[in-house]
Parts: sequence; C-alpha cells; structure tokens
Amino acid sequence: MRLAPKAGEPDPFSKIPLRWLLAPKATDLGFALRTTCAAFLALTLALWMEMDSPQWAPMTTWIVAQNSRGQSLSKAKWRLIGTCLGACAGVALLCALPQEPWVLFPILAIWTGGCCAFATFLRNFRSYALVLVAFTTTIIVLSGANQPDNIFMIALSRATYITLGIVCESFLAALFAPKLETVARAQIRAHLFGALHAACLGVGDLLRGQADGLLRSRALLSSIPSMADQTEFSEIEMGPYSHAGDHARAGLAAISAFLARGIALNIHMQATSPLPEGFAPQLNSILDLIAKLAEQFANAPSITTAQQARSMLRSHMTLSKQQGMDMLAQFQILQKRAPGPSPASHALLESRILQAAIAKLLVELDRVLAHIIAAQADTPKDHFRFDRHPEKDVTLAFNNGLRAAAALCMGGLLWEVTAWPEGSTLAMFVAVTSTRFSSFENPVVAASGFLRGAVWAAVVSFFLVFWILPDQASIETLLASLFIPMLVGGLALRAPGALAATAAAYNNFLPFMVGPANHHRLDELNWLNTTPAVVLGIGLGVLVFQLVLPFSPANERWRLRRKMVGDLQHLASGTLSLSSAEWIARSGERLAQIIRHMDAAPNKLTEAYLSGAIGCMMTGILILRLHNVLFHNLLPEPQRAALQSLLHSIHTMQGYTLAPAQAARQALANLLPATVHMTNLSAQIDFGRAIGALEVMQAEFAANAVFMDTTRRFKPI
Repeated sequence: MRLAPKAGEPDPFSKIPLRWLLAPKATDLGFALRTTCAAFLALTLALWMEMDSPQWAPMTTWIVAQNSRGQSLSKAKWRLIGTCLGACAGVALLCALPQEPWVLFPILAIWTGGCCAFATFLRNFRSYALVLVAFTTTIIVLSGANQPDNIFMIALSRATYITLGIVCESFLAALFAPKLETVARAQIRAHLFGALHAACLGVGDLLRGQADGLLRSRALLSSIPSMADQTEFSEIEMGPYSHAGDHARAGLAAISAFLARGIALNIHMQATSPLPEGFAPQLNSILDLIAKLAEQFANAPSITTAQQARSMLRSHMTLSKQQGMDMLAQFQILQKRAPGPSPASHALLESRILQAAIAKLLVELDRVLAHIIAAQADTPKDHFRFDRHPEKDVTLAFNNGLRAAAALCMGGLLWEVTAWPEGSTLAMFVAVTSTRFSSFENPVVAASGFLRGAVWAAVVSFFLVFWILPDQASIETLLASLFIPMLVGGLALRAPGALAATAAAYNNFLPFMVGPANHHRLDELNWLNTTPAVVLGIGLGVLVFQLVLPFSPANERWRLRRKMVGDLQHLASGTLSLSSAEWIARSGERLAQIIRHMDAAPNKLTEAYLSGAIGCMMTGILILRLHNVLFHNLLPEPQRAALQSLLHSIHTMQGYTLAPAQAARQALANLLPATVHMTNLSAQIDFGRAIGALEVMQAEFAANAVFMDTTRRFKPI
C-alpha cells in the first residue's frame, strides 16, 4: 500500500475512484490502524471477561471513533450518558409492563418519539445523547422481553460493553494524539482566518458591483453555522478553562455581520445609483484596505498579522468618523445657506448615509479581528462567554418524533404477528435506524447510506462466517481474519462524500454479524436468521421514512419561506425580539438549509430562493434599525407616523402585495424634505439611518413581492 505523495508533488492516483484505498493519506491510514487496534483490544478484553455479547464492545469503538480527538471525546461522553439513562429507562419500563406487549410497545413508541423530538432542539452530540436514550431503552426492553427476570443484568451488560469500547478507543487515541491543545488552537486559527479571508474577498467583490461577490458571500454565510458547531470539538481538546472557542464563535458571528453589512451596502449602492461623486474616494480607499487585508490573511495567518491589520483598520475607522462629522457639518452649513431640498443637499445626504454604512462595516471587521486575537492569546483572566441559541423548529421536531414512534410500532407489530424468533432483532434495528436518523432533515438520504453499509457488512460477514472463521481456533487467528476487513472499513470511513456514511454502518455492523464468542462460533443457520433480520430491520426503518411524513425539498423550502416571511411580520409588530446578530445567525442557518436541499446543479428556482432569503435577511436588519430609530424618539411626529405605517403594512401584508414597498416610498417622501430642516444633530443622524433603511426596503420589498407571497408556491418570474 503506497501513501499519497507529499504536497507539491504530482499525484498519479488523483483520478482513480479507489484512491482512498490505493493511496491513502498518512493521517487516514493512521486513523484506520489505530481504530482497528482499539476495536481488537475491546474485543479481546470482552472475550477475556467472558461477556455474553462481546461484539458490542468493538462496535462501540467504531461508533465513537471520529475524525478529531475532540469529536471522539464529545461523542464518547454523550454516548455514555445516553446509554446509562436509556438503561435505567429500559429497566423501569419492562418492570412496569412485563408480558404486556400491546401496552408496552405504544408506551415505548411514545417515549422514543419524545426523545427524538427533543433531540431536534439540540446540537452536535447532545442531540445524539437523546437519540441514544431512545434506542438504548428499546434495545434493553426487546432483549429482555422474553426473560424479564434478567432485565437488570441485561442493562448492566450493555452499559459494560459501551464503557469498555469507549475506554479502549480513548486509550489508543490518547497515545497517538499528542499536543492536542496546540493542534486545536492552530485549527481554530486556520478556520477563522480562512473565513475572514473569504469574507474580505466577497465584500470586496460586492462593493465593486461584481456578481461573484454575492455568490461568495451567501455561500460563506450558509457555512458559518456548521463552522461554529465544529469549534466545540476544538474547545474540548484545549481543556475546560480555555475561552478560545467562545471567541471563535463570536468571531464567526462577527464575520456573518460583516458579510451582511457588505450585502446591505451593495444593495444601497444599487438603489442610489449613480453614486455621489464625493463618495468615490472613500469607496476606493476601503476597497484598497480590504484587498490588502485579504492578502495578508491568506499569506500570514497569525496574531501579529491580526494586530497589524487592526492597527491599519483603526486609522481608517478614525478617518471614517472624521469624514462623517465633516459631511454632517457641511450639511448643516448648506442648510443655513440654502434652506430646502436641493441636488447638493441630497448628494451630501446620500454620501453621509453610505459613509455611515462603511463605518459600520469597519466596526464589524474590527470586532472579528479582536476575537481572533483573543482566541489565540487566551489570557488567564479572560471570562468571555458566547453561546448560540439556535431556533427551535417545533414542526420538524413533531415530524421526527412521529416517524420514530411509527417505526417502532411497526417493528413491534411484525414481531408479535409473525412470532419470528429473530423478530426482536428486526424490531431492534428498526428502532435503531428510525431513532438514529429521525433528527436529520432528510432522513431517507442519511438512512440509505446506513442500509448500504449493513448490506456490505452482511456480504463480508458471509465469507467470514461460511469460509474463513470455521478454520480458526484462537483469538489470534480471529483477529487476523478480521484485520483486513476492518482496516478497509476504517479507510473508507475517512473517504470523502457519501462513502463515509456507508463505511460507518459497515464498521458498526460487521462485528455484530460475525458474532465472535468464547465457546462457540456463529454457525450458518444462526447467521441466516440473524443477518437478514438486521438488514430487513434497517430497510423497514428506511421505508418508514419514505411513508410517514416523507421529506420533500419543495415542501421544506415552502415551509422555510413561510417562516422567514412570518418572522419579518413578527419583527415589524415587535412581537419577535431579536438583536441584529441573532437575526443574522438565524438567517444564516436558513440559508444553509436551503443550500442543503438544493439539487446537485443549481437551478433558477433555488437561486431565486437564495435571493429571497437574502432579501428577508436584509429587510429584517432594517426593520430592527427602524425600531431603534423610533425608540430614540427624536423624529417629529409626522415622520414617526410614516415609519410606524410602514411597519404596520409589513405586519399585515398578505398574499402578493406591493403595499410595503409603497409604504416605504411614501415614508421616504415624507422624511427627505424634513431632514433638510432638522437642526438637531442627534435627530439628523437618526434621519440618515431611517432614510438609508427606507431606500433599501423600497427596493427589496418590490423585488421580493412574489417570494413574500406565502399563499401559493413560489414560481420565480
């Protein structure tokens, strides 16, 4: 087996489909060898301890093994917690309802559905822990259904298998994963600088009016939620007293805000085209700054670079503030010389609004750099905390819980009706499949890879059980026979694309289907009973996902659109209270959902959905700005009434309507003449903020009127 070439060398295997097997990376080969050895250690100890089902120990080792040490530790922790809680629930449930299948299965289904529903509200492996509670309860109940007197020992045995597998994987991983903190900090730095570099390129293209800028910016916006989730694992590797993960998440949130400001400025520049002449020098200066920073972030991502960039940025921020004050002073002088609206006063007002937008852009960029520096410095007295509170999707949770409950009822019914000796195994794996993938947005796609992996495990185990293992007489020859199949599975687990999901199921089920034991081997008859039950159970789980509330990308997009427009209406009425950062984070997660549900090749419909989602994000930010202006209570009553009328029209819009765009146009016509007569400096600033918001909202509500009509399916014009 030949390792992949070093960086800079030509790769002769780059176009070979089995490159992951023929020329694996050194890290992938190391992962496969390490995890195979950990699985063998777990299996050996389970056999030495005379456990009744030793195959569960190596299965757990493969389940816990992840791409990074932080992921493995997190999954191991939450798997252990979920297993212990599920074991307690299983014992309690079977003790309460022994020999009562027609009562037991509905109650078990309700319990499982509830766990899966609440798992939808959690992220990362915390969600996995609730799923573990569900299917551990099911496995213990089904395993002890025919022998309720031994239910406590069955639960204790399962907890022992899980603990043994986790300990073996953690031990081997700790031996071969030195300098975790250094690697994790470097990984956070690389992610932050990479995201910031891409954000600078995107914003630079936006301000130049290039189409690639919007494509680049929305793609980055949609990827930031998953990047923020991944920081949790690097945080685990750095230890409990580091706040680098908090600063990293805050930095990513600031990058989202930076992108949103850039998109808003781009829309405003288009709405006010042609741009005022006095604005061009500032725009060119900012473009030069962003291009220079992007180059530095790409070539030398370090604390020193961030500190130097922040120093450059502060000088531009000071100059920007000075320019804003100069424009405001010029506007007031013009008011005294020539009272009333004029082309000169309008050009000066637009320049001031655009300049204020650039100042906010620079403030967000400075906030990003501050968090990047803090994430790398990690001073002992740093007590910064940043937590994300993702939206709780009640509809998705209900659907997930109902699918899991229906699948469990189906599995239990088949067992009772057929009285198949392996019916409990079938029902068990129906439950495993339905609970494991119930919290996925598209469970059919995810569970299909699971089914493919189980089929591959069945094929390999057939050759092992029927031809190879009958000639083996010791643990050493057993491990030698399993080495190549498991090593190949470990390499496939690190392969890109859908193969990793198939490999995960293959690694998990191969030990179960081979069924190693101390005093006997799995004979052909038992294999022909057990293995088809496993594959059929997983297949039935996939079938339930296709029959019970089946996932439809079109329906999901429509549901997301209704939620986005509904949230805009609640923002306008004040019943939804969010900060700009929270709104941007929520919008980014919805963009990510839309992109996940897109076809392989983007089409007109999905592009229109993405444009509409960006429009909703922008108008939401501007609605919050108008609420802030109204809160200051500095505008005269007629202008306040115009803004309140606009917010009311947004709150009450229904079907296809241009009422919000017309209300924004009327409010703009009301505010523009009044601003030239306003002498109060603070009120002048609020006038500028409101006028800038109205100019963008007028364009966005007109452009997205079809998207915001939630009474019918979206058909882009």
